[in-house]
Amino acid sequence: MTGHTIKETGPEEYALPAFWTDLREEDLPILREQTKGRKFDTSAVLAVARRCRHGFPQVVVSSPISSSGMPFPTVFWLTCPFLDHRCGELESEQRIAELEELFGTMSEAVAKMHLDYAKLRLSLAGGEAAPAFSGMSVGMRRSLAGLGVGGINWRDAPRAVKCLHLQTATWLGMGGHPAGEWLAEKIGAQDCAAGRCAKALTLLKAGREA
Repeated sequence: MTGHTIKETGPEEYALPAFWTDLREEDLPILREQTKGRKFDTSAVLAVARRCRHGFPQVVVSSPISSSGMPFPTVFWLTCPFLDHRCGELESEQRIAELEELFGTMSEAVAKMHLDYAKLRLSLAGGEAAPAFSGMSVGMRRSLAGLGVGGINWRDAPRAVKCLHLQTATWLGMGGHPAGEWLAEKIGAQDCAAGRCAKALTLLKAGREA
């Protein structure tokens, strides 16, 4: 993987990326606006993995165990409406198949990405000794400790991409990706020029004050 590196340790000691930032109180209104219409619980957000140049969340880190105690294998969520739209455009151009083909040429790097993701997810869950983890069924524990990016069963489907939103969120959230150069080239600009979320926040504040 390129870019920021995460120290290789045991799963319960897996080092968290230093570039993550704390979730701020002022992030919550914009996160709700960014994820409007999606099944997303802002109370599950542990940190912000990536912010745009305007200071708004683009990728957030979600708890791998839901409030109901169920496993939630997707660590990174792409919340930025600009990047969300761009990923949708690329998917409409059939770019998922292109990335799957690329994954087939870098199997070792892709496998490492999935393993690192699983270690990170397990670390966020508190490790295998955590009560919430040890109390789960074998199948539930496997979904956290054994599955890869976004719950992909990569051992059976080593080229699986699932969606470009997931891969982009993983790339930005982990600070690197086997196909990072491909993603950077296809996505292009990673920040909007218009400050879309700033405008949305202004409207939200105006609505509250009205």
